[in-house]
Amino acid sequence: MIKRIIAAAALTLAATSITSGAIAAEGGSDAKAGGATERVSAAAVSPTVSPAAEKTFHQYGGLQNYNCPADRLCVDVWDPTQGIYKVFQFYRCQTHSLRGFYSTWNPEIENDQTSGTVTYFERSPGDRYKSSTAKHAERAIDWDPINYIDVC
Repeated sequence: MIKRIIAAAALTLAATSITSGAIAAEGGSDAKAGGATERVSAAAVSPTVSPAAEKTFHQYGGLQNYNCPADRLCVDVWDPTQGIYKVFQFYRCQTHSLRGFYSTWNPEIENDQTSGTVTYFERSPGDRYKSSTAKHAERAIDWDPINYIDVC
């Protein structure tokens, strides 16, 4: 009797493992975002900056639905793990490394720093790809080659 219970438990465990493996092999699971179902990749990561931004939060519509405060640089990027934009607000002058930033070609930066302040978007430290001089409204940027933001 105990052998039958152990055998049944082993079969259940094996069936569960096979089913889980099939889902993982497909590369992810379905997630709801704004009422629509979107495919979430198993390799999806939430965008991050290091050192941390002054403020970080999720916002439907990203910067299109947010007013960047005075004296701040605000950027947004799609967060595939949440199905919503992640907004980063910077104040302190320093270089931040980026992880998981991918372009959506929607407005992604707003430079509301003190007039004339320049922020650089870099491939590597010192390798300036683009710049933004304050003050300017929202605009798109191609995050794909950018790995650092040098605020100020």
